[in-house]
Amino acid sequence: MSRWPILRYLVSQHLVFLTMFVAGGCLLAAVVTPVFLVFTPITLSAVDIGAQVLFWLAVGYGYSAAGLLATVVSHGRTRREFAVQYPVFLLVTSAVLAALITGAYAAEAVVYRLAGWTRHLQDQRVFEAGDYPQIFVAYLCMLVFCLITGAFVGTAFYRWEGAGVAALLPAAAVLGFGGASTGFFSLPFARFAAPGPPVMAVVTVTALVVGWALLWLSVRDVSLRTRVPA
Repeated sequence: MSRWPILRYLVSQHLVFLTMFVAGGCLLAAVVTPVFLVFTPITLSAVDIGAQVLFWLAVGYGYSAAGLLATVVSHGRTRREFAVQYPVFLLVTSAVLAALITGAYAAEAVVYRLAGWTRHLQDQRVFEAGDYPQIFVAYLCMLVFCLITGAFVGTAFYRWEGAGVAALLPAAAVLGFGGASTGFFSLPFARFAAPGPPVMAVVTVTALVVGWALLWLSVRDVSLRTRVPA
C-alpha cells in the first residue's frame, strides 16, 4: 500500500488540472490585453486584474472538498487520512499556483516594457509591481486561507446540512481578515494590510492552522450519505 494515497492522487490529478486552468487564464489575459488598445490606452496590469478572481475561485474549489471526502472514504480511506493529507495538498497547490502567477507578473513586465505600456497595480495591493517575493507570498497566503476556508464550509454543510450555515460566520471572519491583510478583498470598515512577507507568512500559517482545526471538526466522524434509488 502506497503512502499518502490521497495526496498522491490529488497532486497527480487535481493539481495538474488547476495548474493548466490558471495557466490558461494567464494566456487568455495575454491575448485579450492588446485588444483593449483599440479602445483605450493600457495603464493597468492585466494579470493583476484577472488574477483577483482567484480569491473566489479558490473558495469555490475548496467547497468541493465534501464530494472528495465522500469519494475517498467510500473507497476505503479514513477521515483522519483525509484531514491530514488534504490540507497538505492545499498548501502544495497554493505554492505552485502562487509561483505560476508570480511568473506571469514577471513575464507581463517584459511585454509591457517592450510595448511601451504603463503598468500599474490596483490600489489595495500590498505589493509593488516588481516585488516578486512579496507577490508570491501574498498569493500563497490568499490561496491557502481561501482553499481551507472553502473546504471547511463545504464539509460543514455536508455534515450538518442546513445547520451548516453556522459555518459561514467563522468562514467570513477568516476570509475578511485574510483578504484584507493580503490586499485581495477588504471592506470599508476593515482595511489593513500585512507590512511584509514575514507577517504575511504568519498570517498564512495561522489561517492554515485555524482552517485545519475547523475542517477536522467537520470531518472527524462524519457519516456518509447513502442514496437509495426511488
